Amino acid sequence: MKLFVLDNGTLDLDLAWLYLIPHPGTVDNPNPPAEWVTIPTYTVLIEHPDLGWVLYDATCHPEWDRRWPKELQPVFPYRFTEKQLLPAQLEQLGVRFEDIDVVIISHLHLDHCGCLDFFRGTKAGRRGIIVHEDELAHALKVTHVGPRDFAGAYVKGEFELPGVQYDLMVGNHLELAPDLHLYHWPGHTPGLIGMVAHTKHSGTFIFTSDAIYLEKNLTDWHLSGIVYDTVAYFRSMYAIRQLSRKYQAVIGYGHDMEKFQQLKKAPEYYE
Repeated sequence: MKLFVLDNGTLDLDLAWLYLIPHPGTVDNPNPPAEWVTIPTYTVLIEHPDLGWVLYDATCHPEWDRRWPKELQPVFPYRFTEKQLLPAQLEQLGVRFEDIDVVIISHLHLDHCGCLDFFRGTKAGRRGIIVHEDELAHALKVTHVGPRDFAGAYVKGEFELPGVQYDLMVGNHLELAPDLHLYHWPGHTPGLIGMVAHTKHSGTFIFTSDAIYLEKNLTDWHLSGIVYDTVAYFRSMYAIRQLSRKYQAVIGYGHDMEKFQQLKKAPEYYE
């Protein structure tokens, strides 16, 4: 197995989305200023001897400023260089969207599924994009019951696409291969999927997606600012912590810039 971390640019946003109430008001300071931060968005590509090319997550669409609702664009603006866009990141490795065999989407928020658009009619799109049954059901529900075609960070046009089929993960665990496992870690959303990869020489990697945004959420045992189910959130954090201790794993947090900078980036890889 070769594991590549693909740098897909950054998002700018209020820290409060990542770490609930980071600067609480007080009597002496009733209106503390917001803290504006920059965070990474990334995908993971695996060259697997049995599964072929496996992609975990699909980051933001390059035409985000045309596709995203105007209400969301100033809240989470996407920043990138041309080399950081997913098509370019794959191209540097000699990989096309048509070459990818398996795609796993951690959850259907717009910054994790935006490039599904490129998988229309590909073998991965025809095979079925892996998403948890609870996630797809929730995303469809919230984007079809109101007057708008988006709800929070779910945008109908980013995941409801002709030429893209879904392969539903059911339950809490799915073994894709003995060295590659998917886990259901709800909390941030109802059906979030995390990935655990056991490499031969570089050890175990746990990719939490937004089950844990920042290492600080885990070390402080602190909620993020976007949570569907608070009880499930802490249960998922506990499960991740136990897996990390068991395997002495490297944790790839959802959007922790400091931790992300410590990872090798493609074309370098882990194996």
